Amino acid sequence: MEAKEHWFLQGFLVLATVIAQGATSKCPSSPLCYKKTETATTYTCEWVTSESMKNVTYELFYRRSNSSENRTSLGRDRKSYICVNDNTVINKVPVDIWVVASMGNWTCQSLRTSVILSERVKYEAPQSMSMSRSSSNLTLSWDNKKVPEGAVIEVRFRRLGETSGTWKTFKTEVKQAIVTLENLQNQSVYQLQVRQKSKLVKHPLWSDWTPILDVPPEIQNPPEVNWTVKDFNNGTRLLKLTWGTPPYPVSMQVNYNLSLHIWPCLLKRKNFTNVTTTEFSVYVTYSAVSGDIVAFNKVGKSSPTHILVPAKHLTFPSKSWPDDKLIPFNYSHGFAKSCLEWYKLTDGETRPEKVNRSKLNGAVNEKLKSIRLKMDDYVRYYYLVHKQTDGKPQTTEMCLMYKEQGAPSKAPILNVNVTTNSAMLHWKPIPVPDQQGFLTHYEVCYTKRNQTECHNISASKTEYLVQNLTPGSMYIIHLAGATAVGLGPRTTIHIVTKLLPQSIIGWIIAGIIVLIAILITVCLFIIKRHKIKIFPPIPHPVVEESVNYRARNQDMYEMEEVHELQLHDNCSQDPNPEEATVLEVSETYECEDMDEKCLGDSSTPVSDPLSPDHKGQVLHLETTDPSQGEIDCEVTMLMYRNGLVFDMKAYSTEDVGTPL
Repeated sequence: MEAKEHWFLQGFLVLATVIAQGATSKCPSSPLCYKKTETATTYTCEWVTSESMKNVTYELFYRRSNSSENRTSLGRDRKSYICVNDNTVINKVPVDIWVVASMGNWTCQSLRTSVILSERVKYEAPQSMSMSRSSSNLTLSWDNKKVPEGAVIEVRFRRLGETSGTWKTFKTEVKQAIVTLENLQNQSVYQLQVRQKSKLVKHPLWSDWTPILDVPPEIQNPPEVNWTVKDFNNGTRLLKLTWGTPPYPVSMQVNYNLSLHIWPCLLKRKNFTNVTTTEFSVYVTYSAVSGDIVAFNKVGKSSPTHILVPAKHLTFPSKSWPDDKLIPFNYSHGFAKSCLEWYKLTDGETRPEKVNRSKLNGAVNEKLKSIRLKMDDYVRYYYLVHKQTDGKPQTTEMCLMYKEQGAPSKAPILNVNVTTNSAMLHWKPIPVPDQQGFLTHYEVCYTKRNQTECHNISASKTEYLVQNLTPGSMYIIHLAGATAVGLGPRTTIHIVTKLLPQSIIGWIIAGIIVLIAILITVCLFIIKRHKIKIFPPIPHPVVEESVNYRARNQDMYEMEEVHELQLHDNCSQDPNPEEATVLEVSETYECEDMDEKCLGDSSTPVSDPLSPDHKGQVLHLETTDPSQGEIDCEVTMLMYRNGLVFDMKAYSTEDVGTPL
């Protein structure tokens, strides 16, 4: 029995302890009482409650420590804190303070806390934090209206992306609401929290931490601004500005302060502050637009970027302003929001810092006369007239003008590139201040041996090619600008064209020779092709070719053999021709000569040809005239040579007798 009772009592104690712990967990924590500042007359007591406890009423009690007096209520509320005035408690003696929570029939009391209220101070967390970052230093500042002189500041910080790491802490005493962190990485993003406590009271309490603050890096470079202009050709342009963001996380918000002067009729600029995007569009006139843009974030701002959009200037000259006609002259008094803008163009493009503006109201002509009196002669001016149409700024008129023109005061700067037969001229335009009027043209003259040739070139040109020059010759070149008034000073330069190289001369001579040869060949070909037409043939009698000649030329180079030669002597003394003596020569020889003199010197032509079987035939010697008193014989000699027969006759036997 004793054992069972022991276990029963032990189990009851455990159950009671669990119930007591459950009830205690629902009770508020011991109250923490403090003053917000050393000079405040109000105390704040706060405690921690369970989130599951709703519709609970809390009442704050106190009693002097080590005293049997009754408890005194300091107030009741459903909030987790109660503010107590200084005149209701004894703030310089120890007191016990506790909280009682009640809901229906259920009540719960916190543990008691013994404090001296005047010695416990808890400041509020720093308010309105501002940051400034320069190089590797970060300066923090906050509102110090409720913070007396002298406090301890604690800062904990870490680099962004190192959220799992531990915080680095920094503590220091400050006399003002400002503290500086050093040796930070310049291009890194940090997170930090700040709290503070008093250093003048005996038991100071730390304030709550500020919310986590993101610290972006310093903006080192100004924004790079690009602009584009869309011209509607009605006096209005759409200006679009774009720029890039600094190279750090998107969560680091960057704002821009943009200041632009877009309406020429107002002398002050219109500011567009806190532009959160990276682009901006606005309608503008044809006048120049100027302004500045600055990027800024939590830690500072960049240096300003100056924006200058030039005016839309005319690309063609206008006329001067004569005395008898004012320009412009067609204004009416209905332009309530109109103005005239005019200024000098010192370099032809840039608008000077000082711009003259006049409102067009009242006596317009009188105002224009006064404007004209202020203008200088021989100086180019640019004027524009602006007004607003449907809420958009618009330029209604624009003009380049001179009060009075003059001839140019300076000559253009000339450079020349010379070849063998040409010269390329390059020059710089005459500066606008030296033009003293609208250039109409340039005049180029070049002289050789007192022969001058001049040409007019457009005022928009800056180069000219002089051609057809003689190699190795000297020329004098003049260049001058001209306005409606006349020519200005001339630039004079002497040049000598280059000589032709020797190799080129040789090639030229060779080319001429080849050309002549080609012409001769072509002429001969034409003459040959048309010979009959150019040289008609002369008629002549037809001569038949001799048979003996053909026989002689059949085979000129073939050797001929003579096998037998017979001579017949027919004299007048022998009446019987049949009894004639027959001479036979049976010796064979070769004839080496192609001429007819192989057998003698007789030039008697061949009379009768023989038959092809001439070998073995007989040569007959006959008497041609038997009636003559002397014994004369006619000798006939035949020579055989491959079928060719030579008939040689003589009137005396003496001529042929001896050789035989």
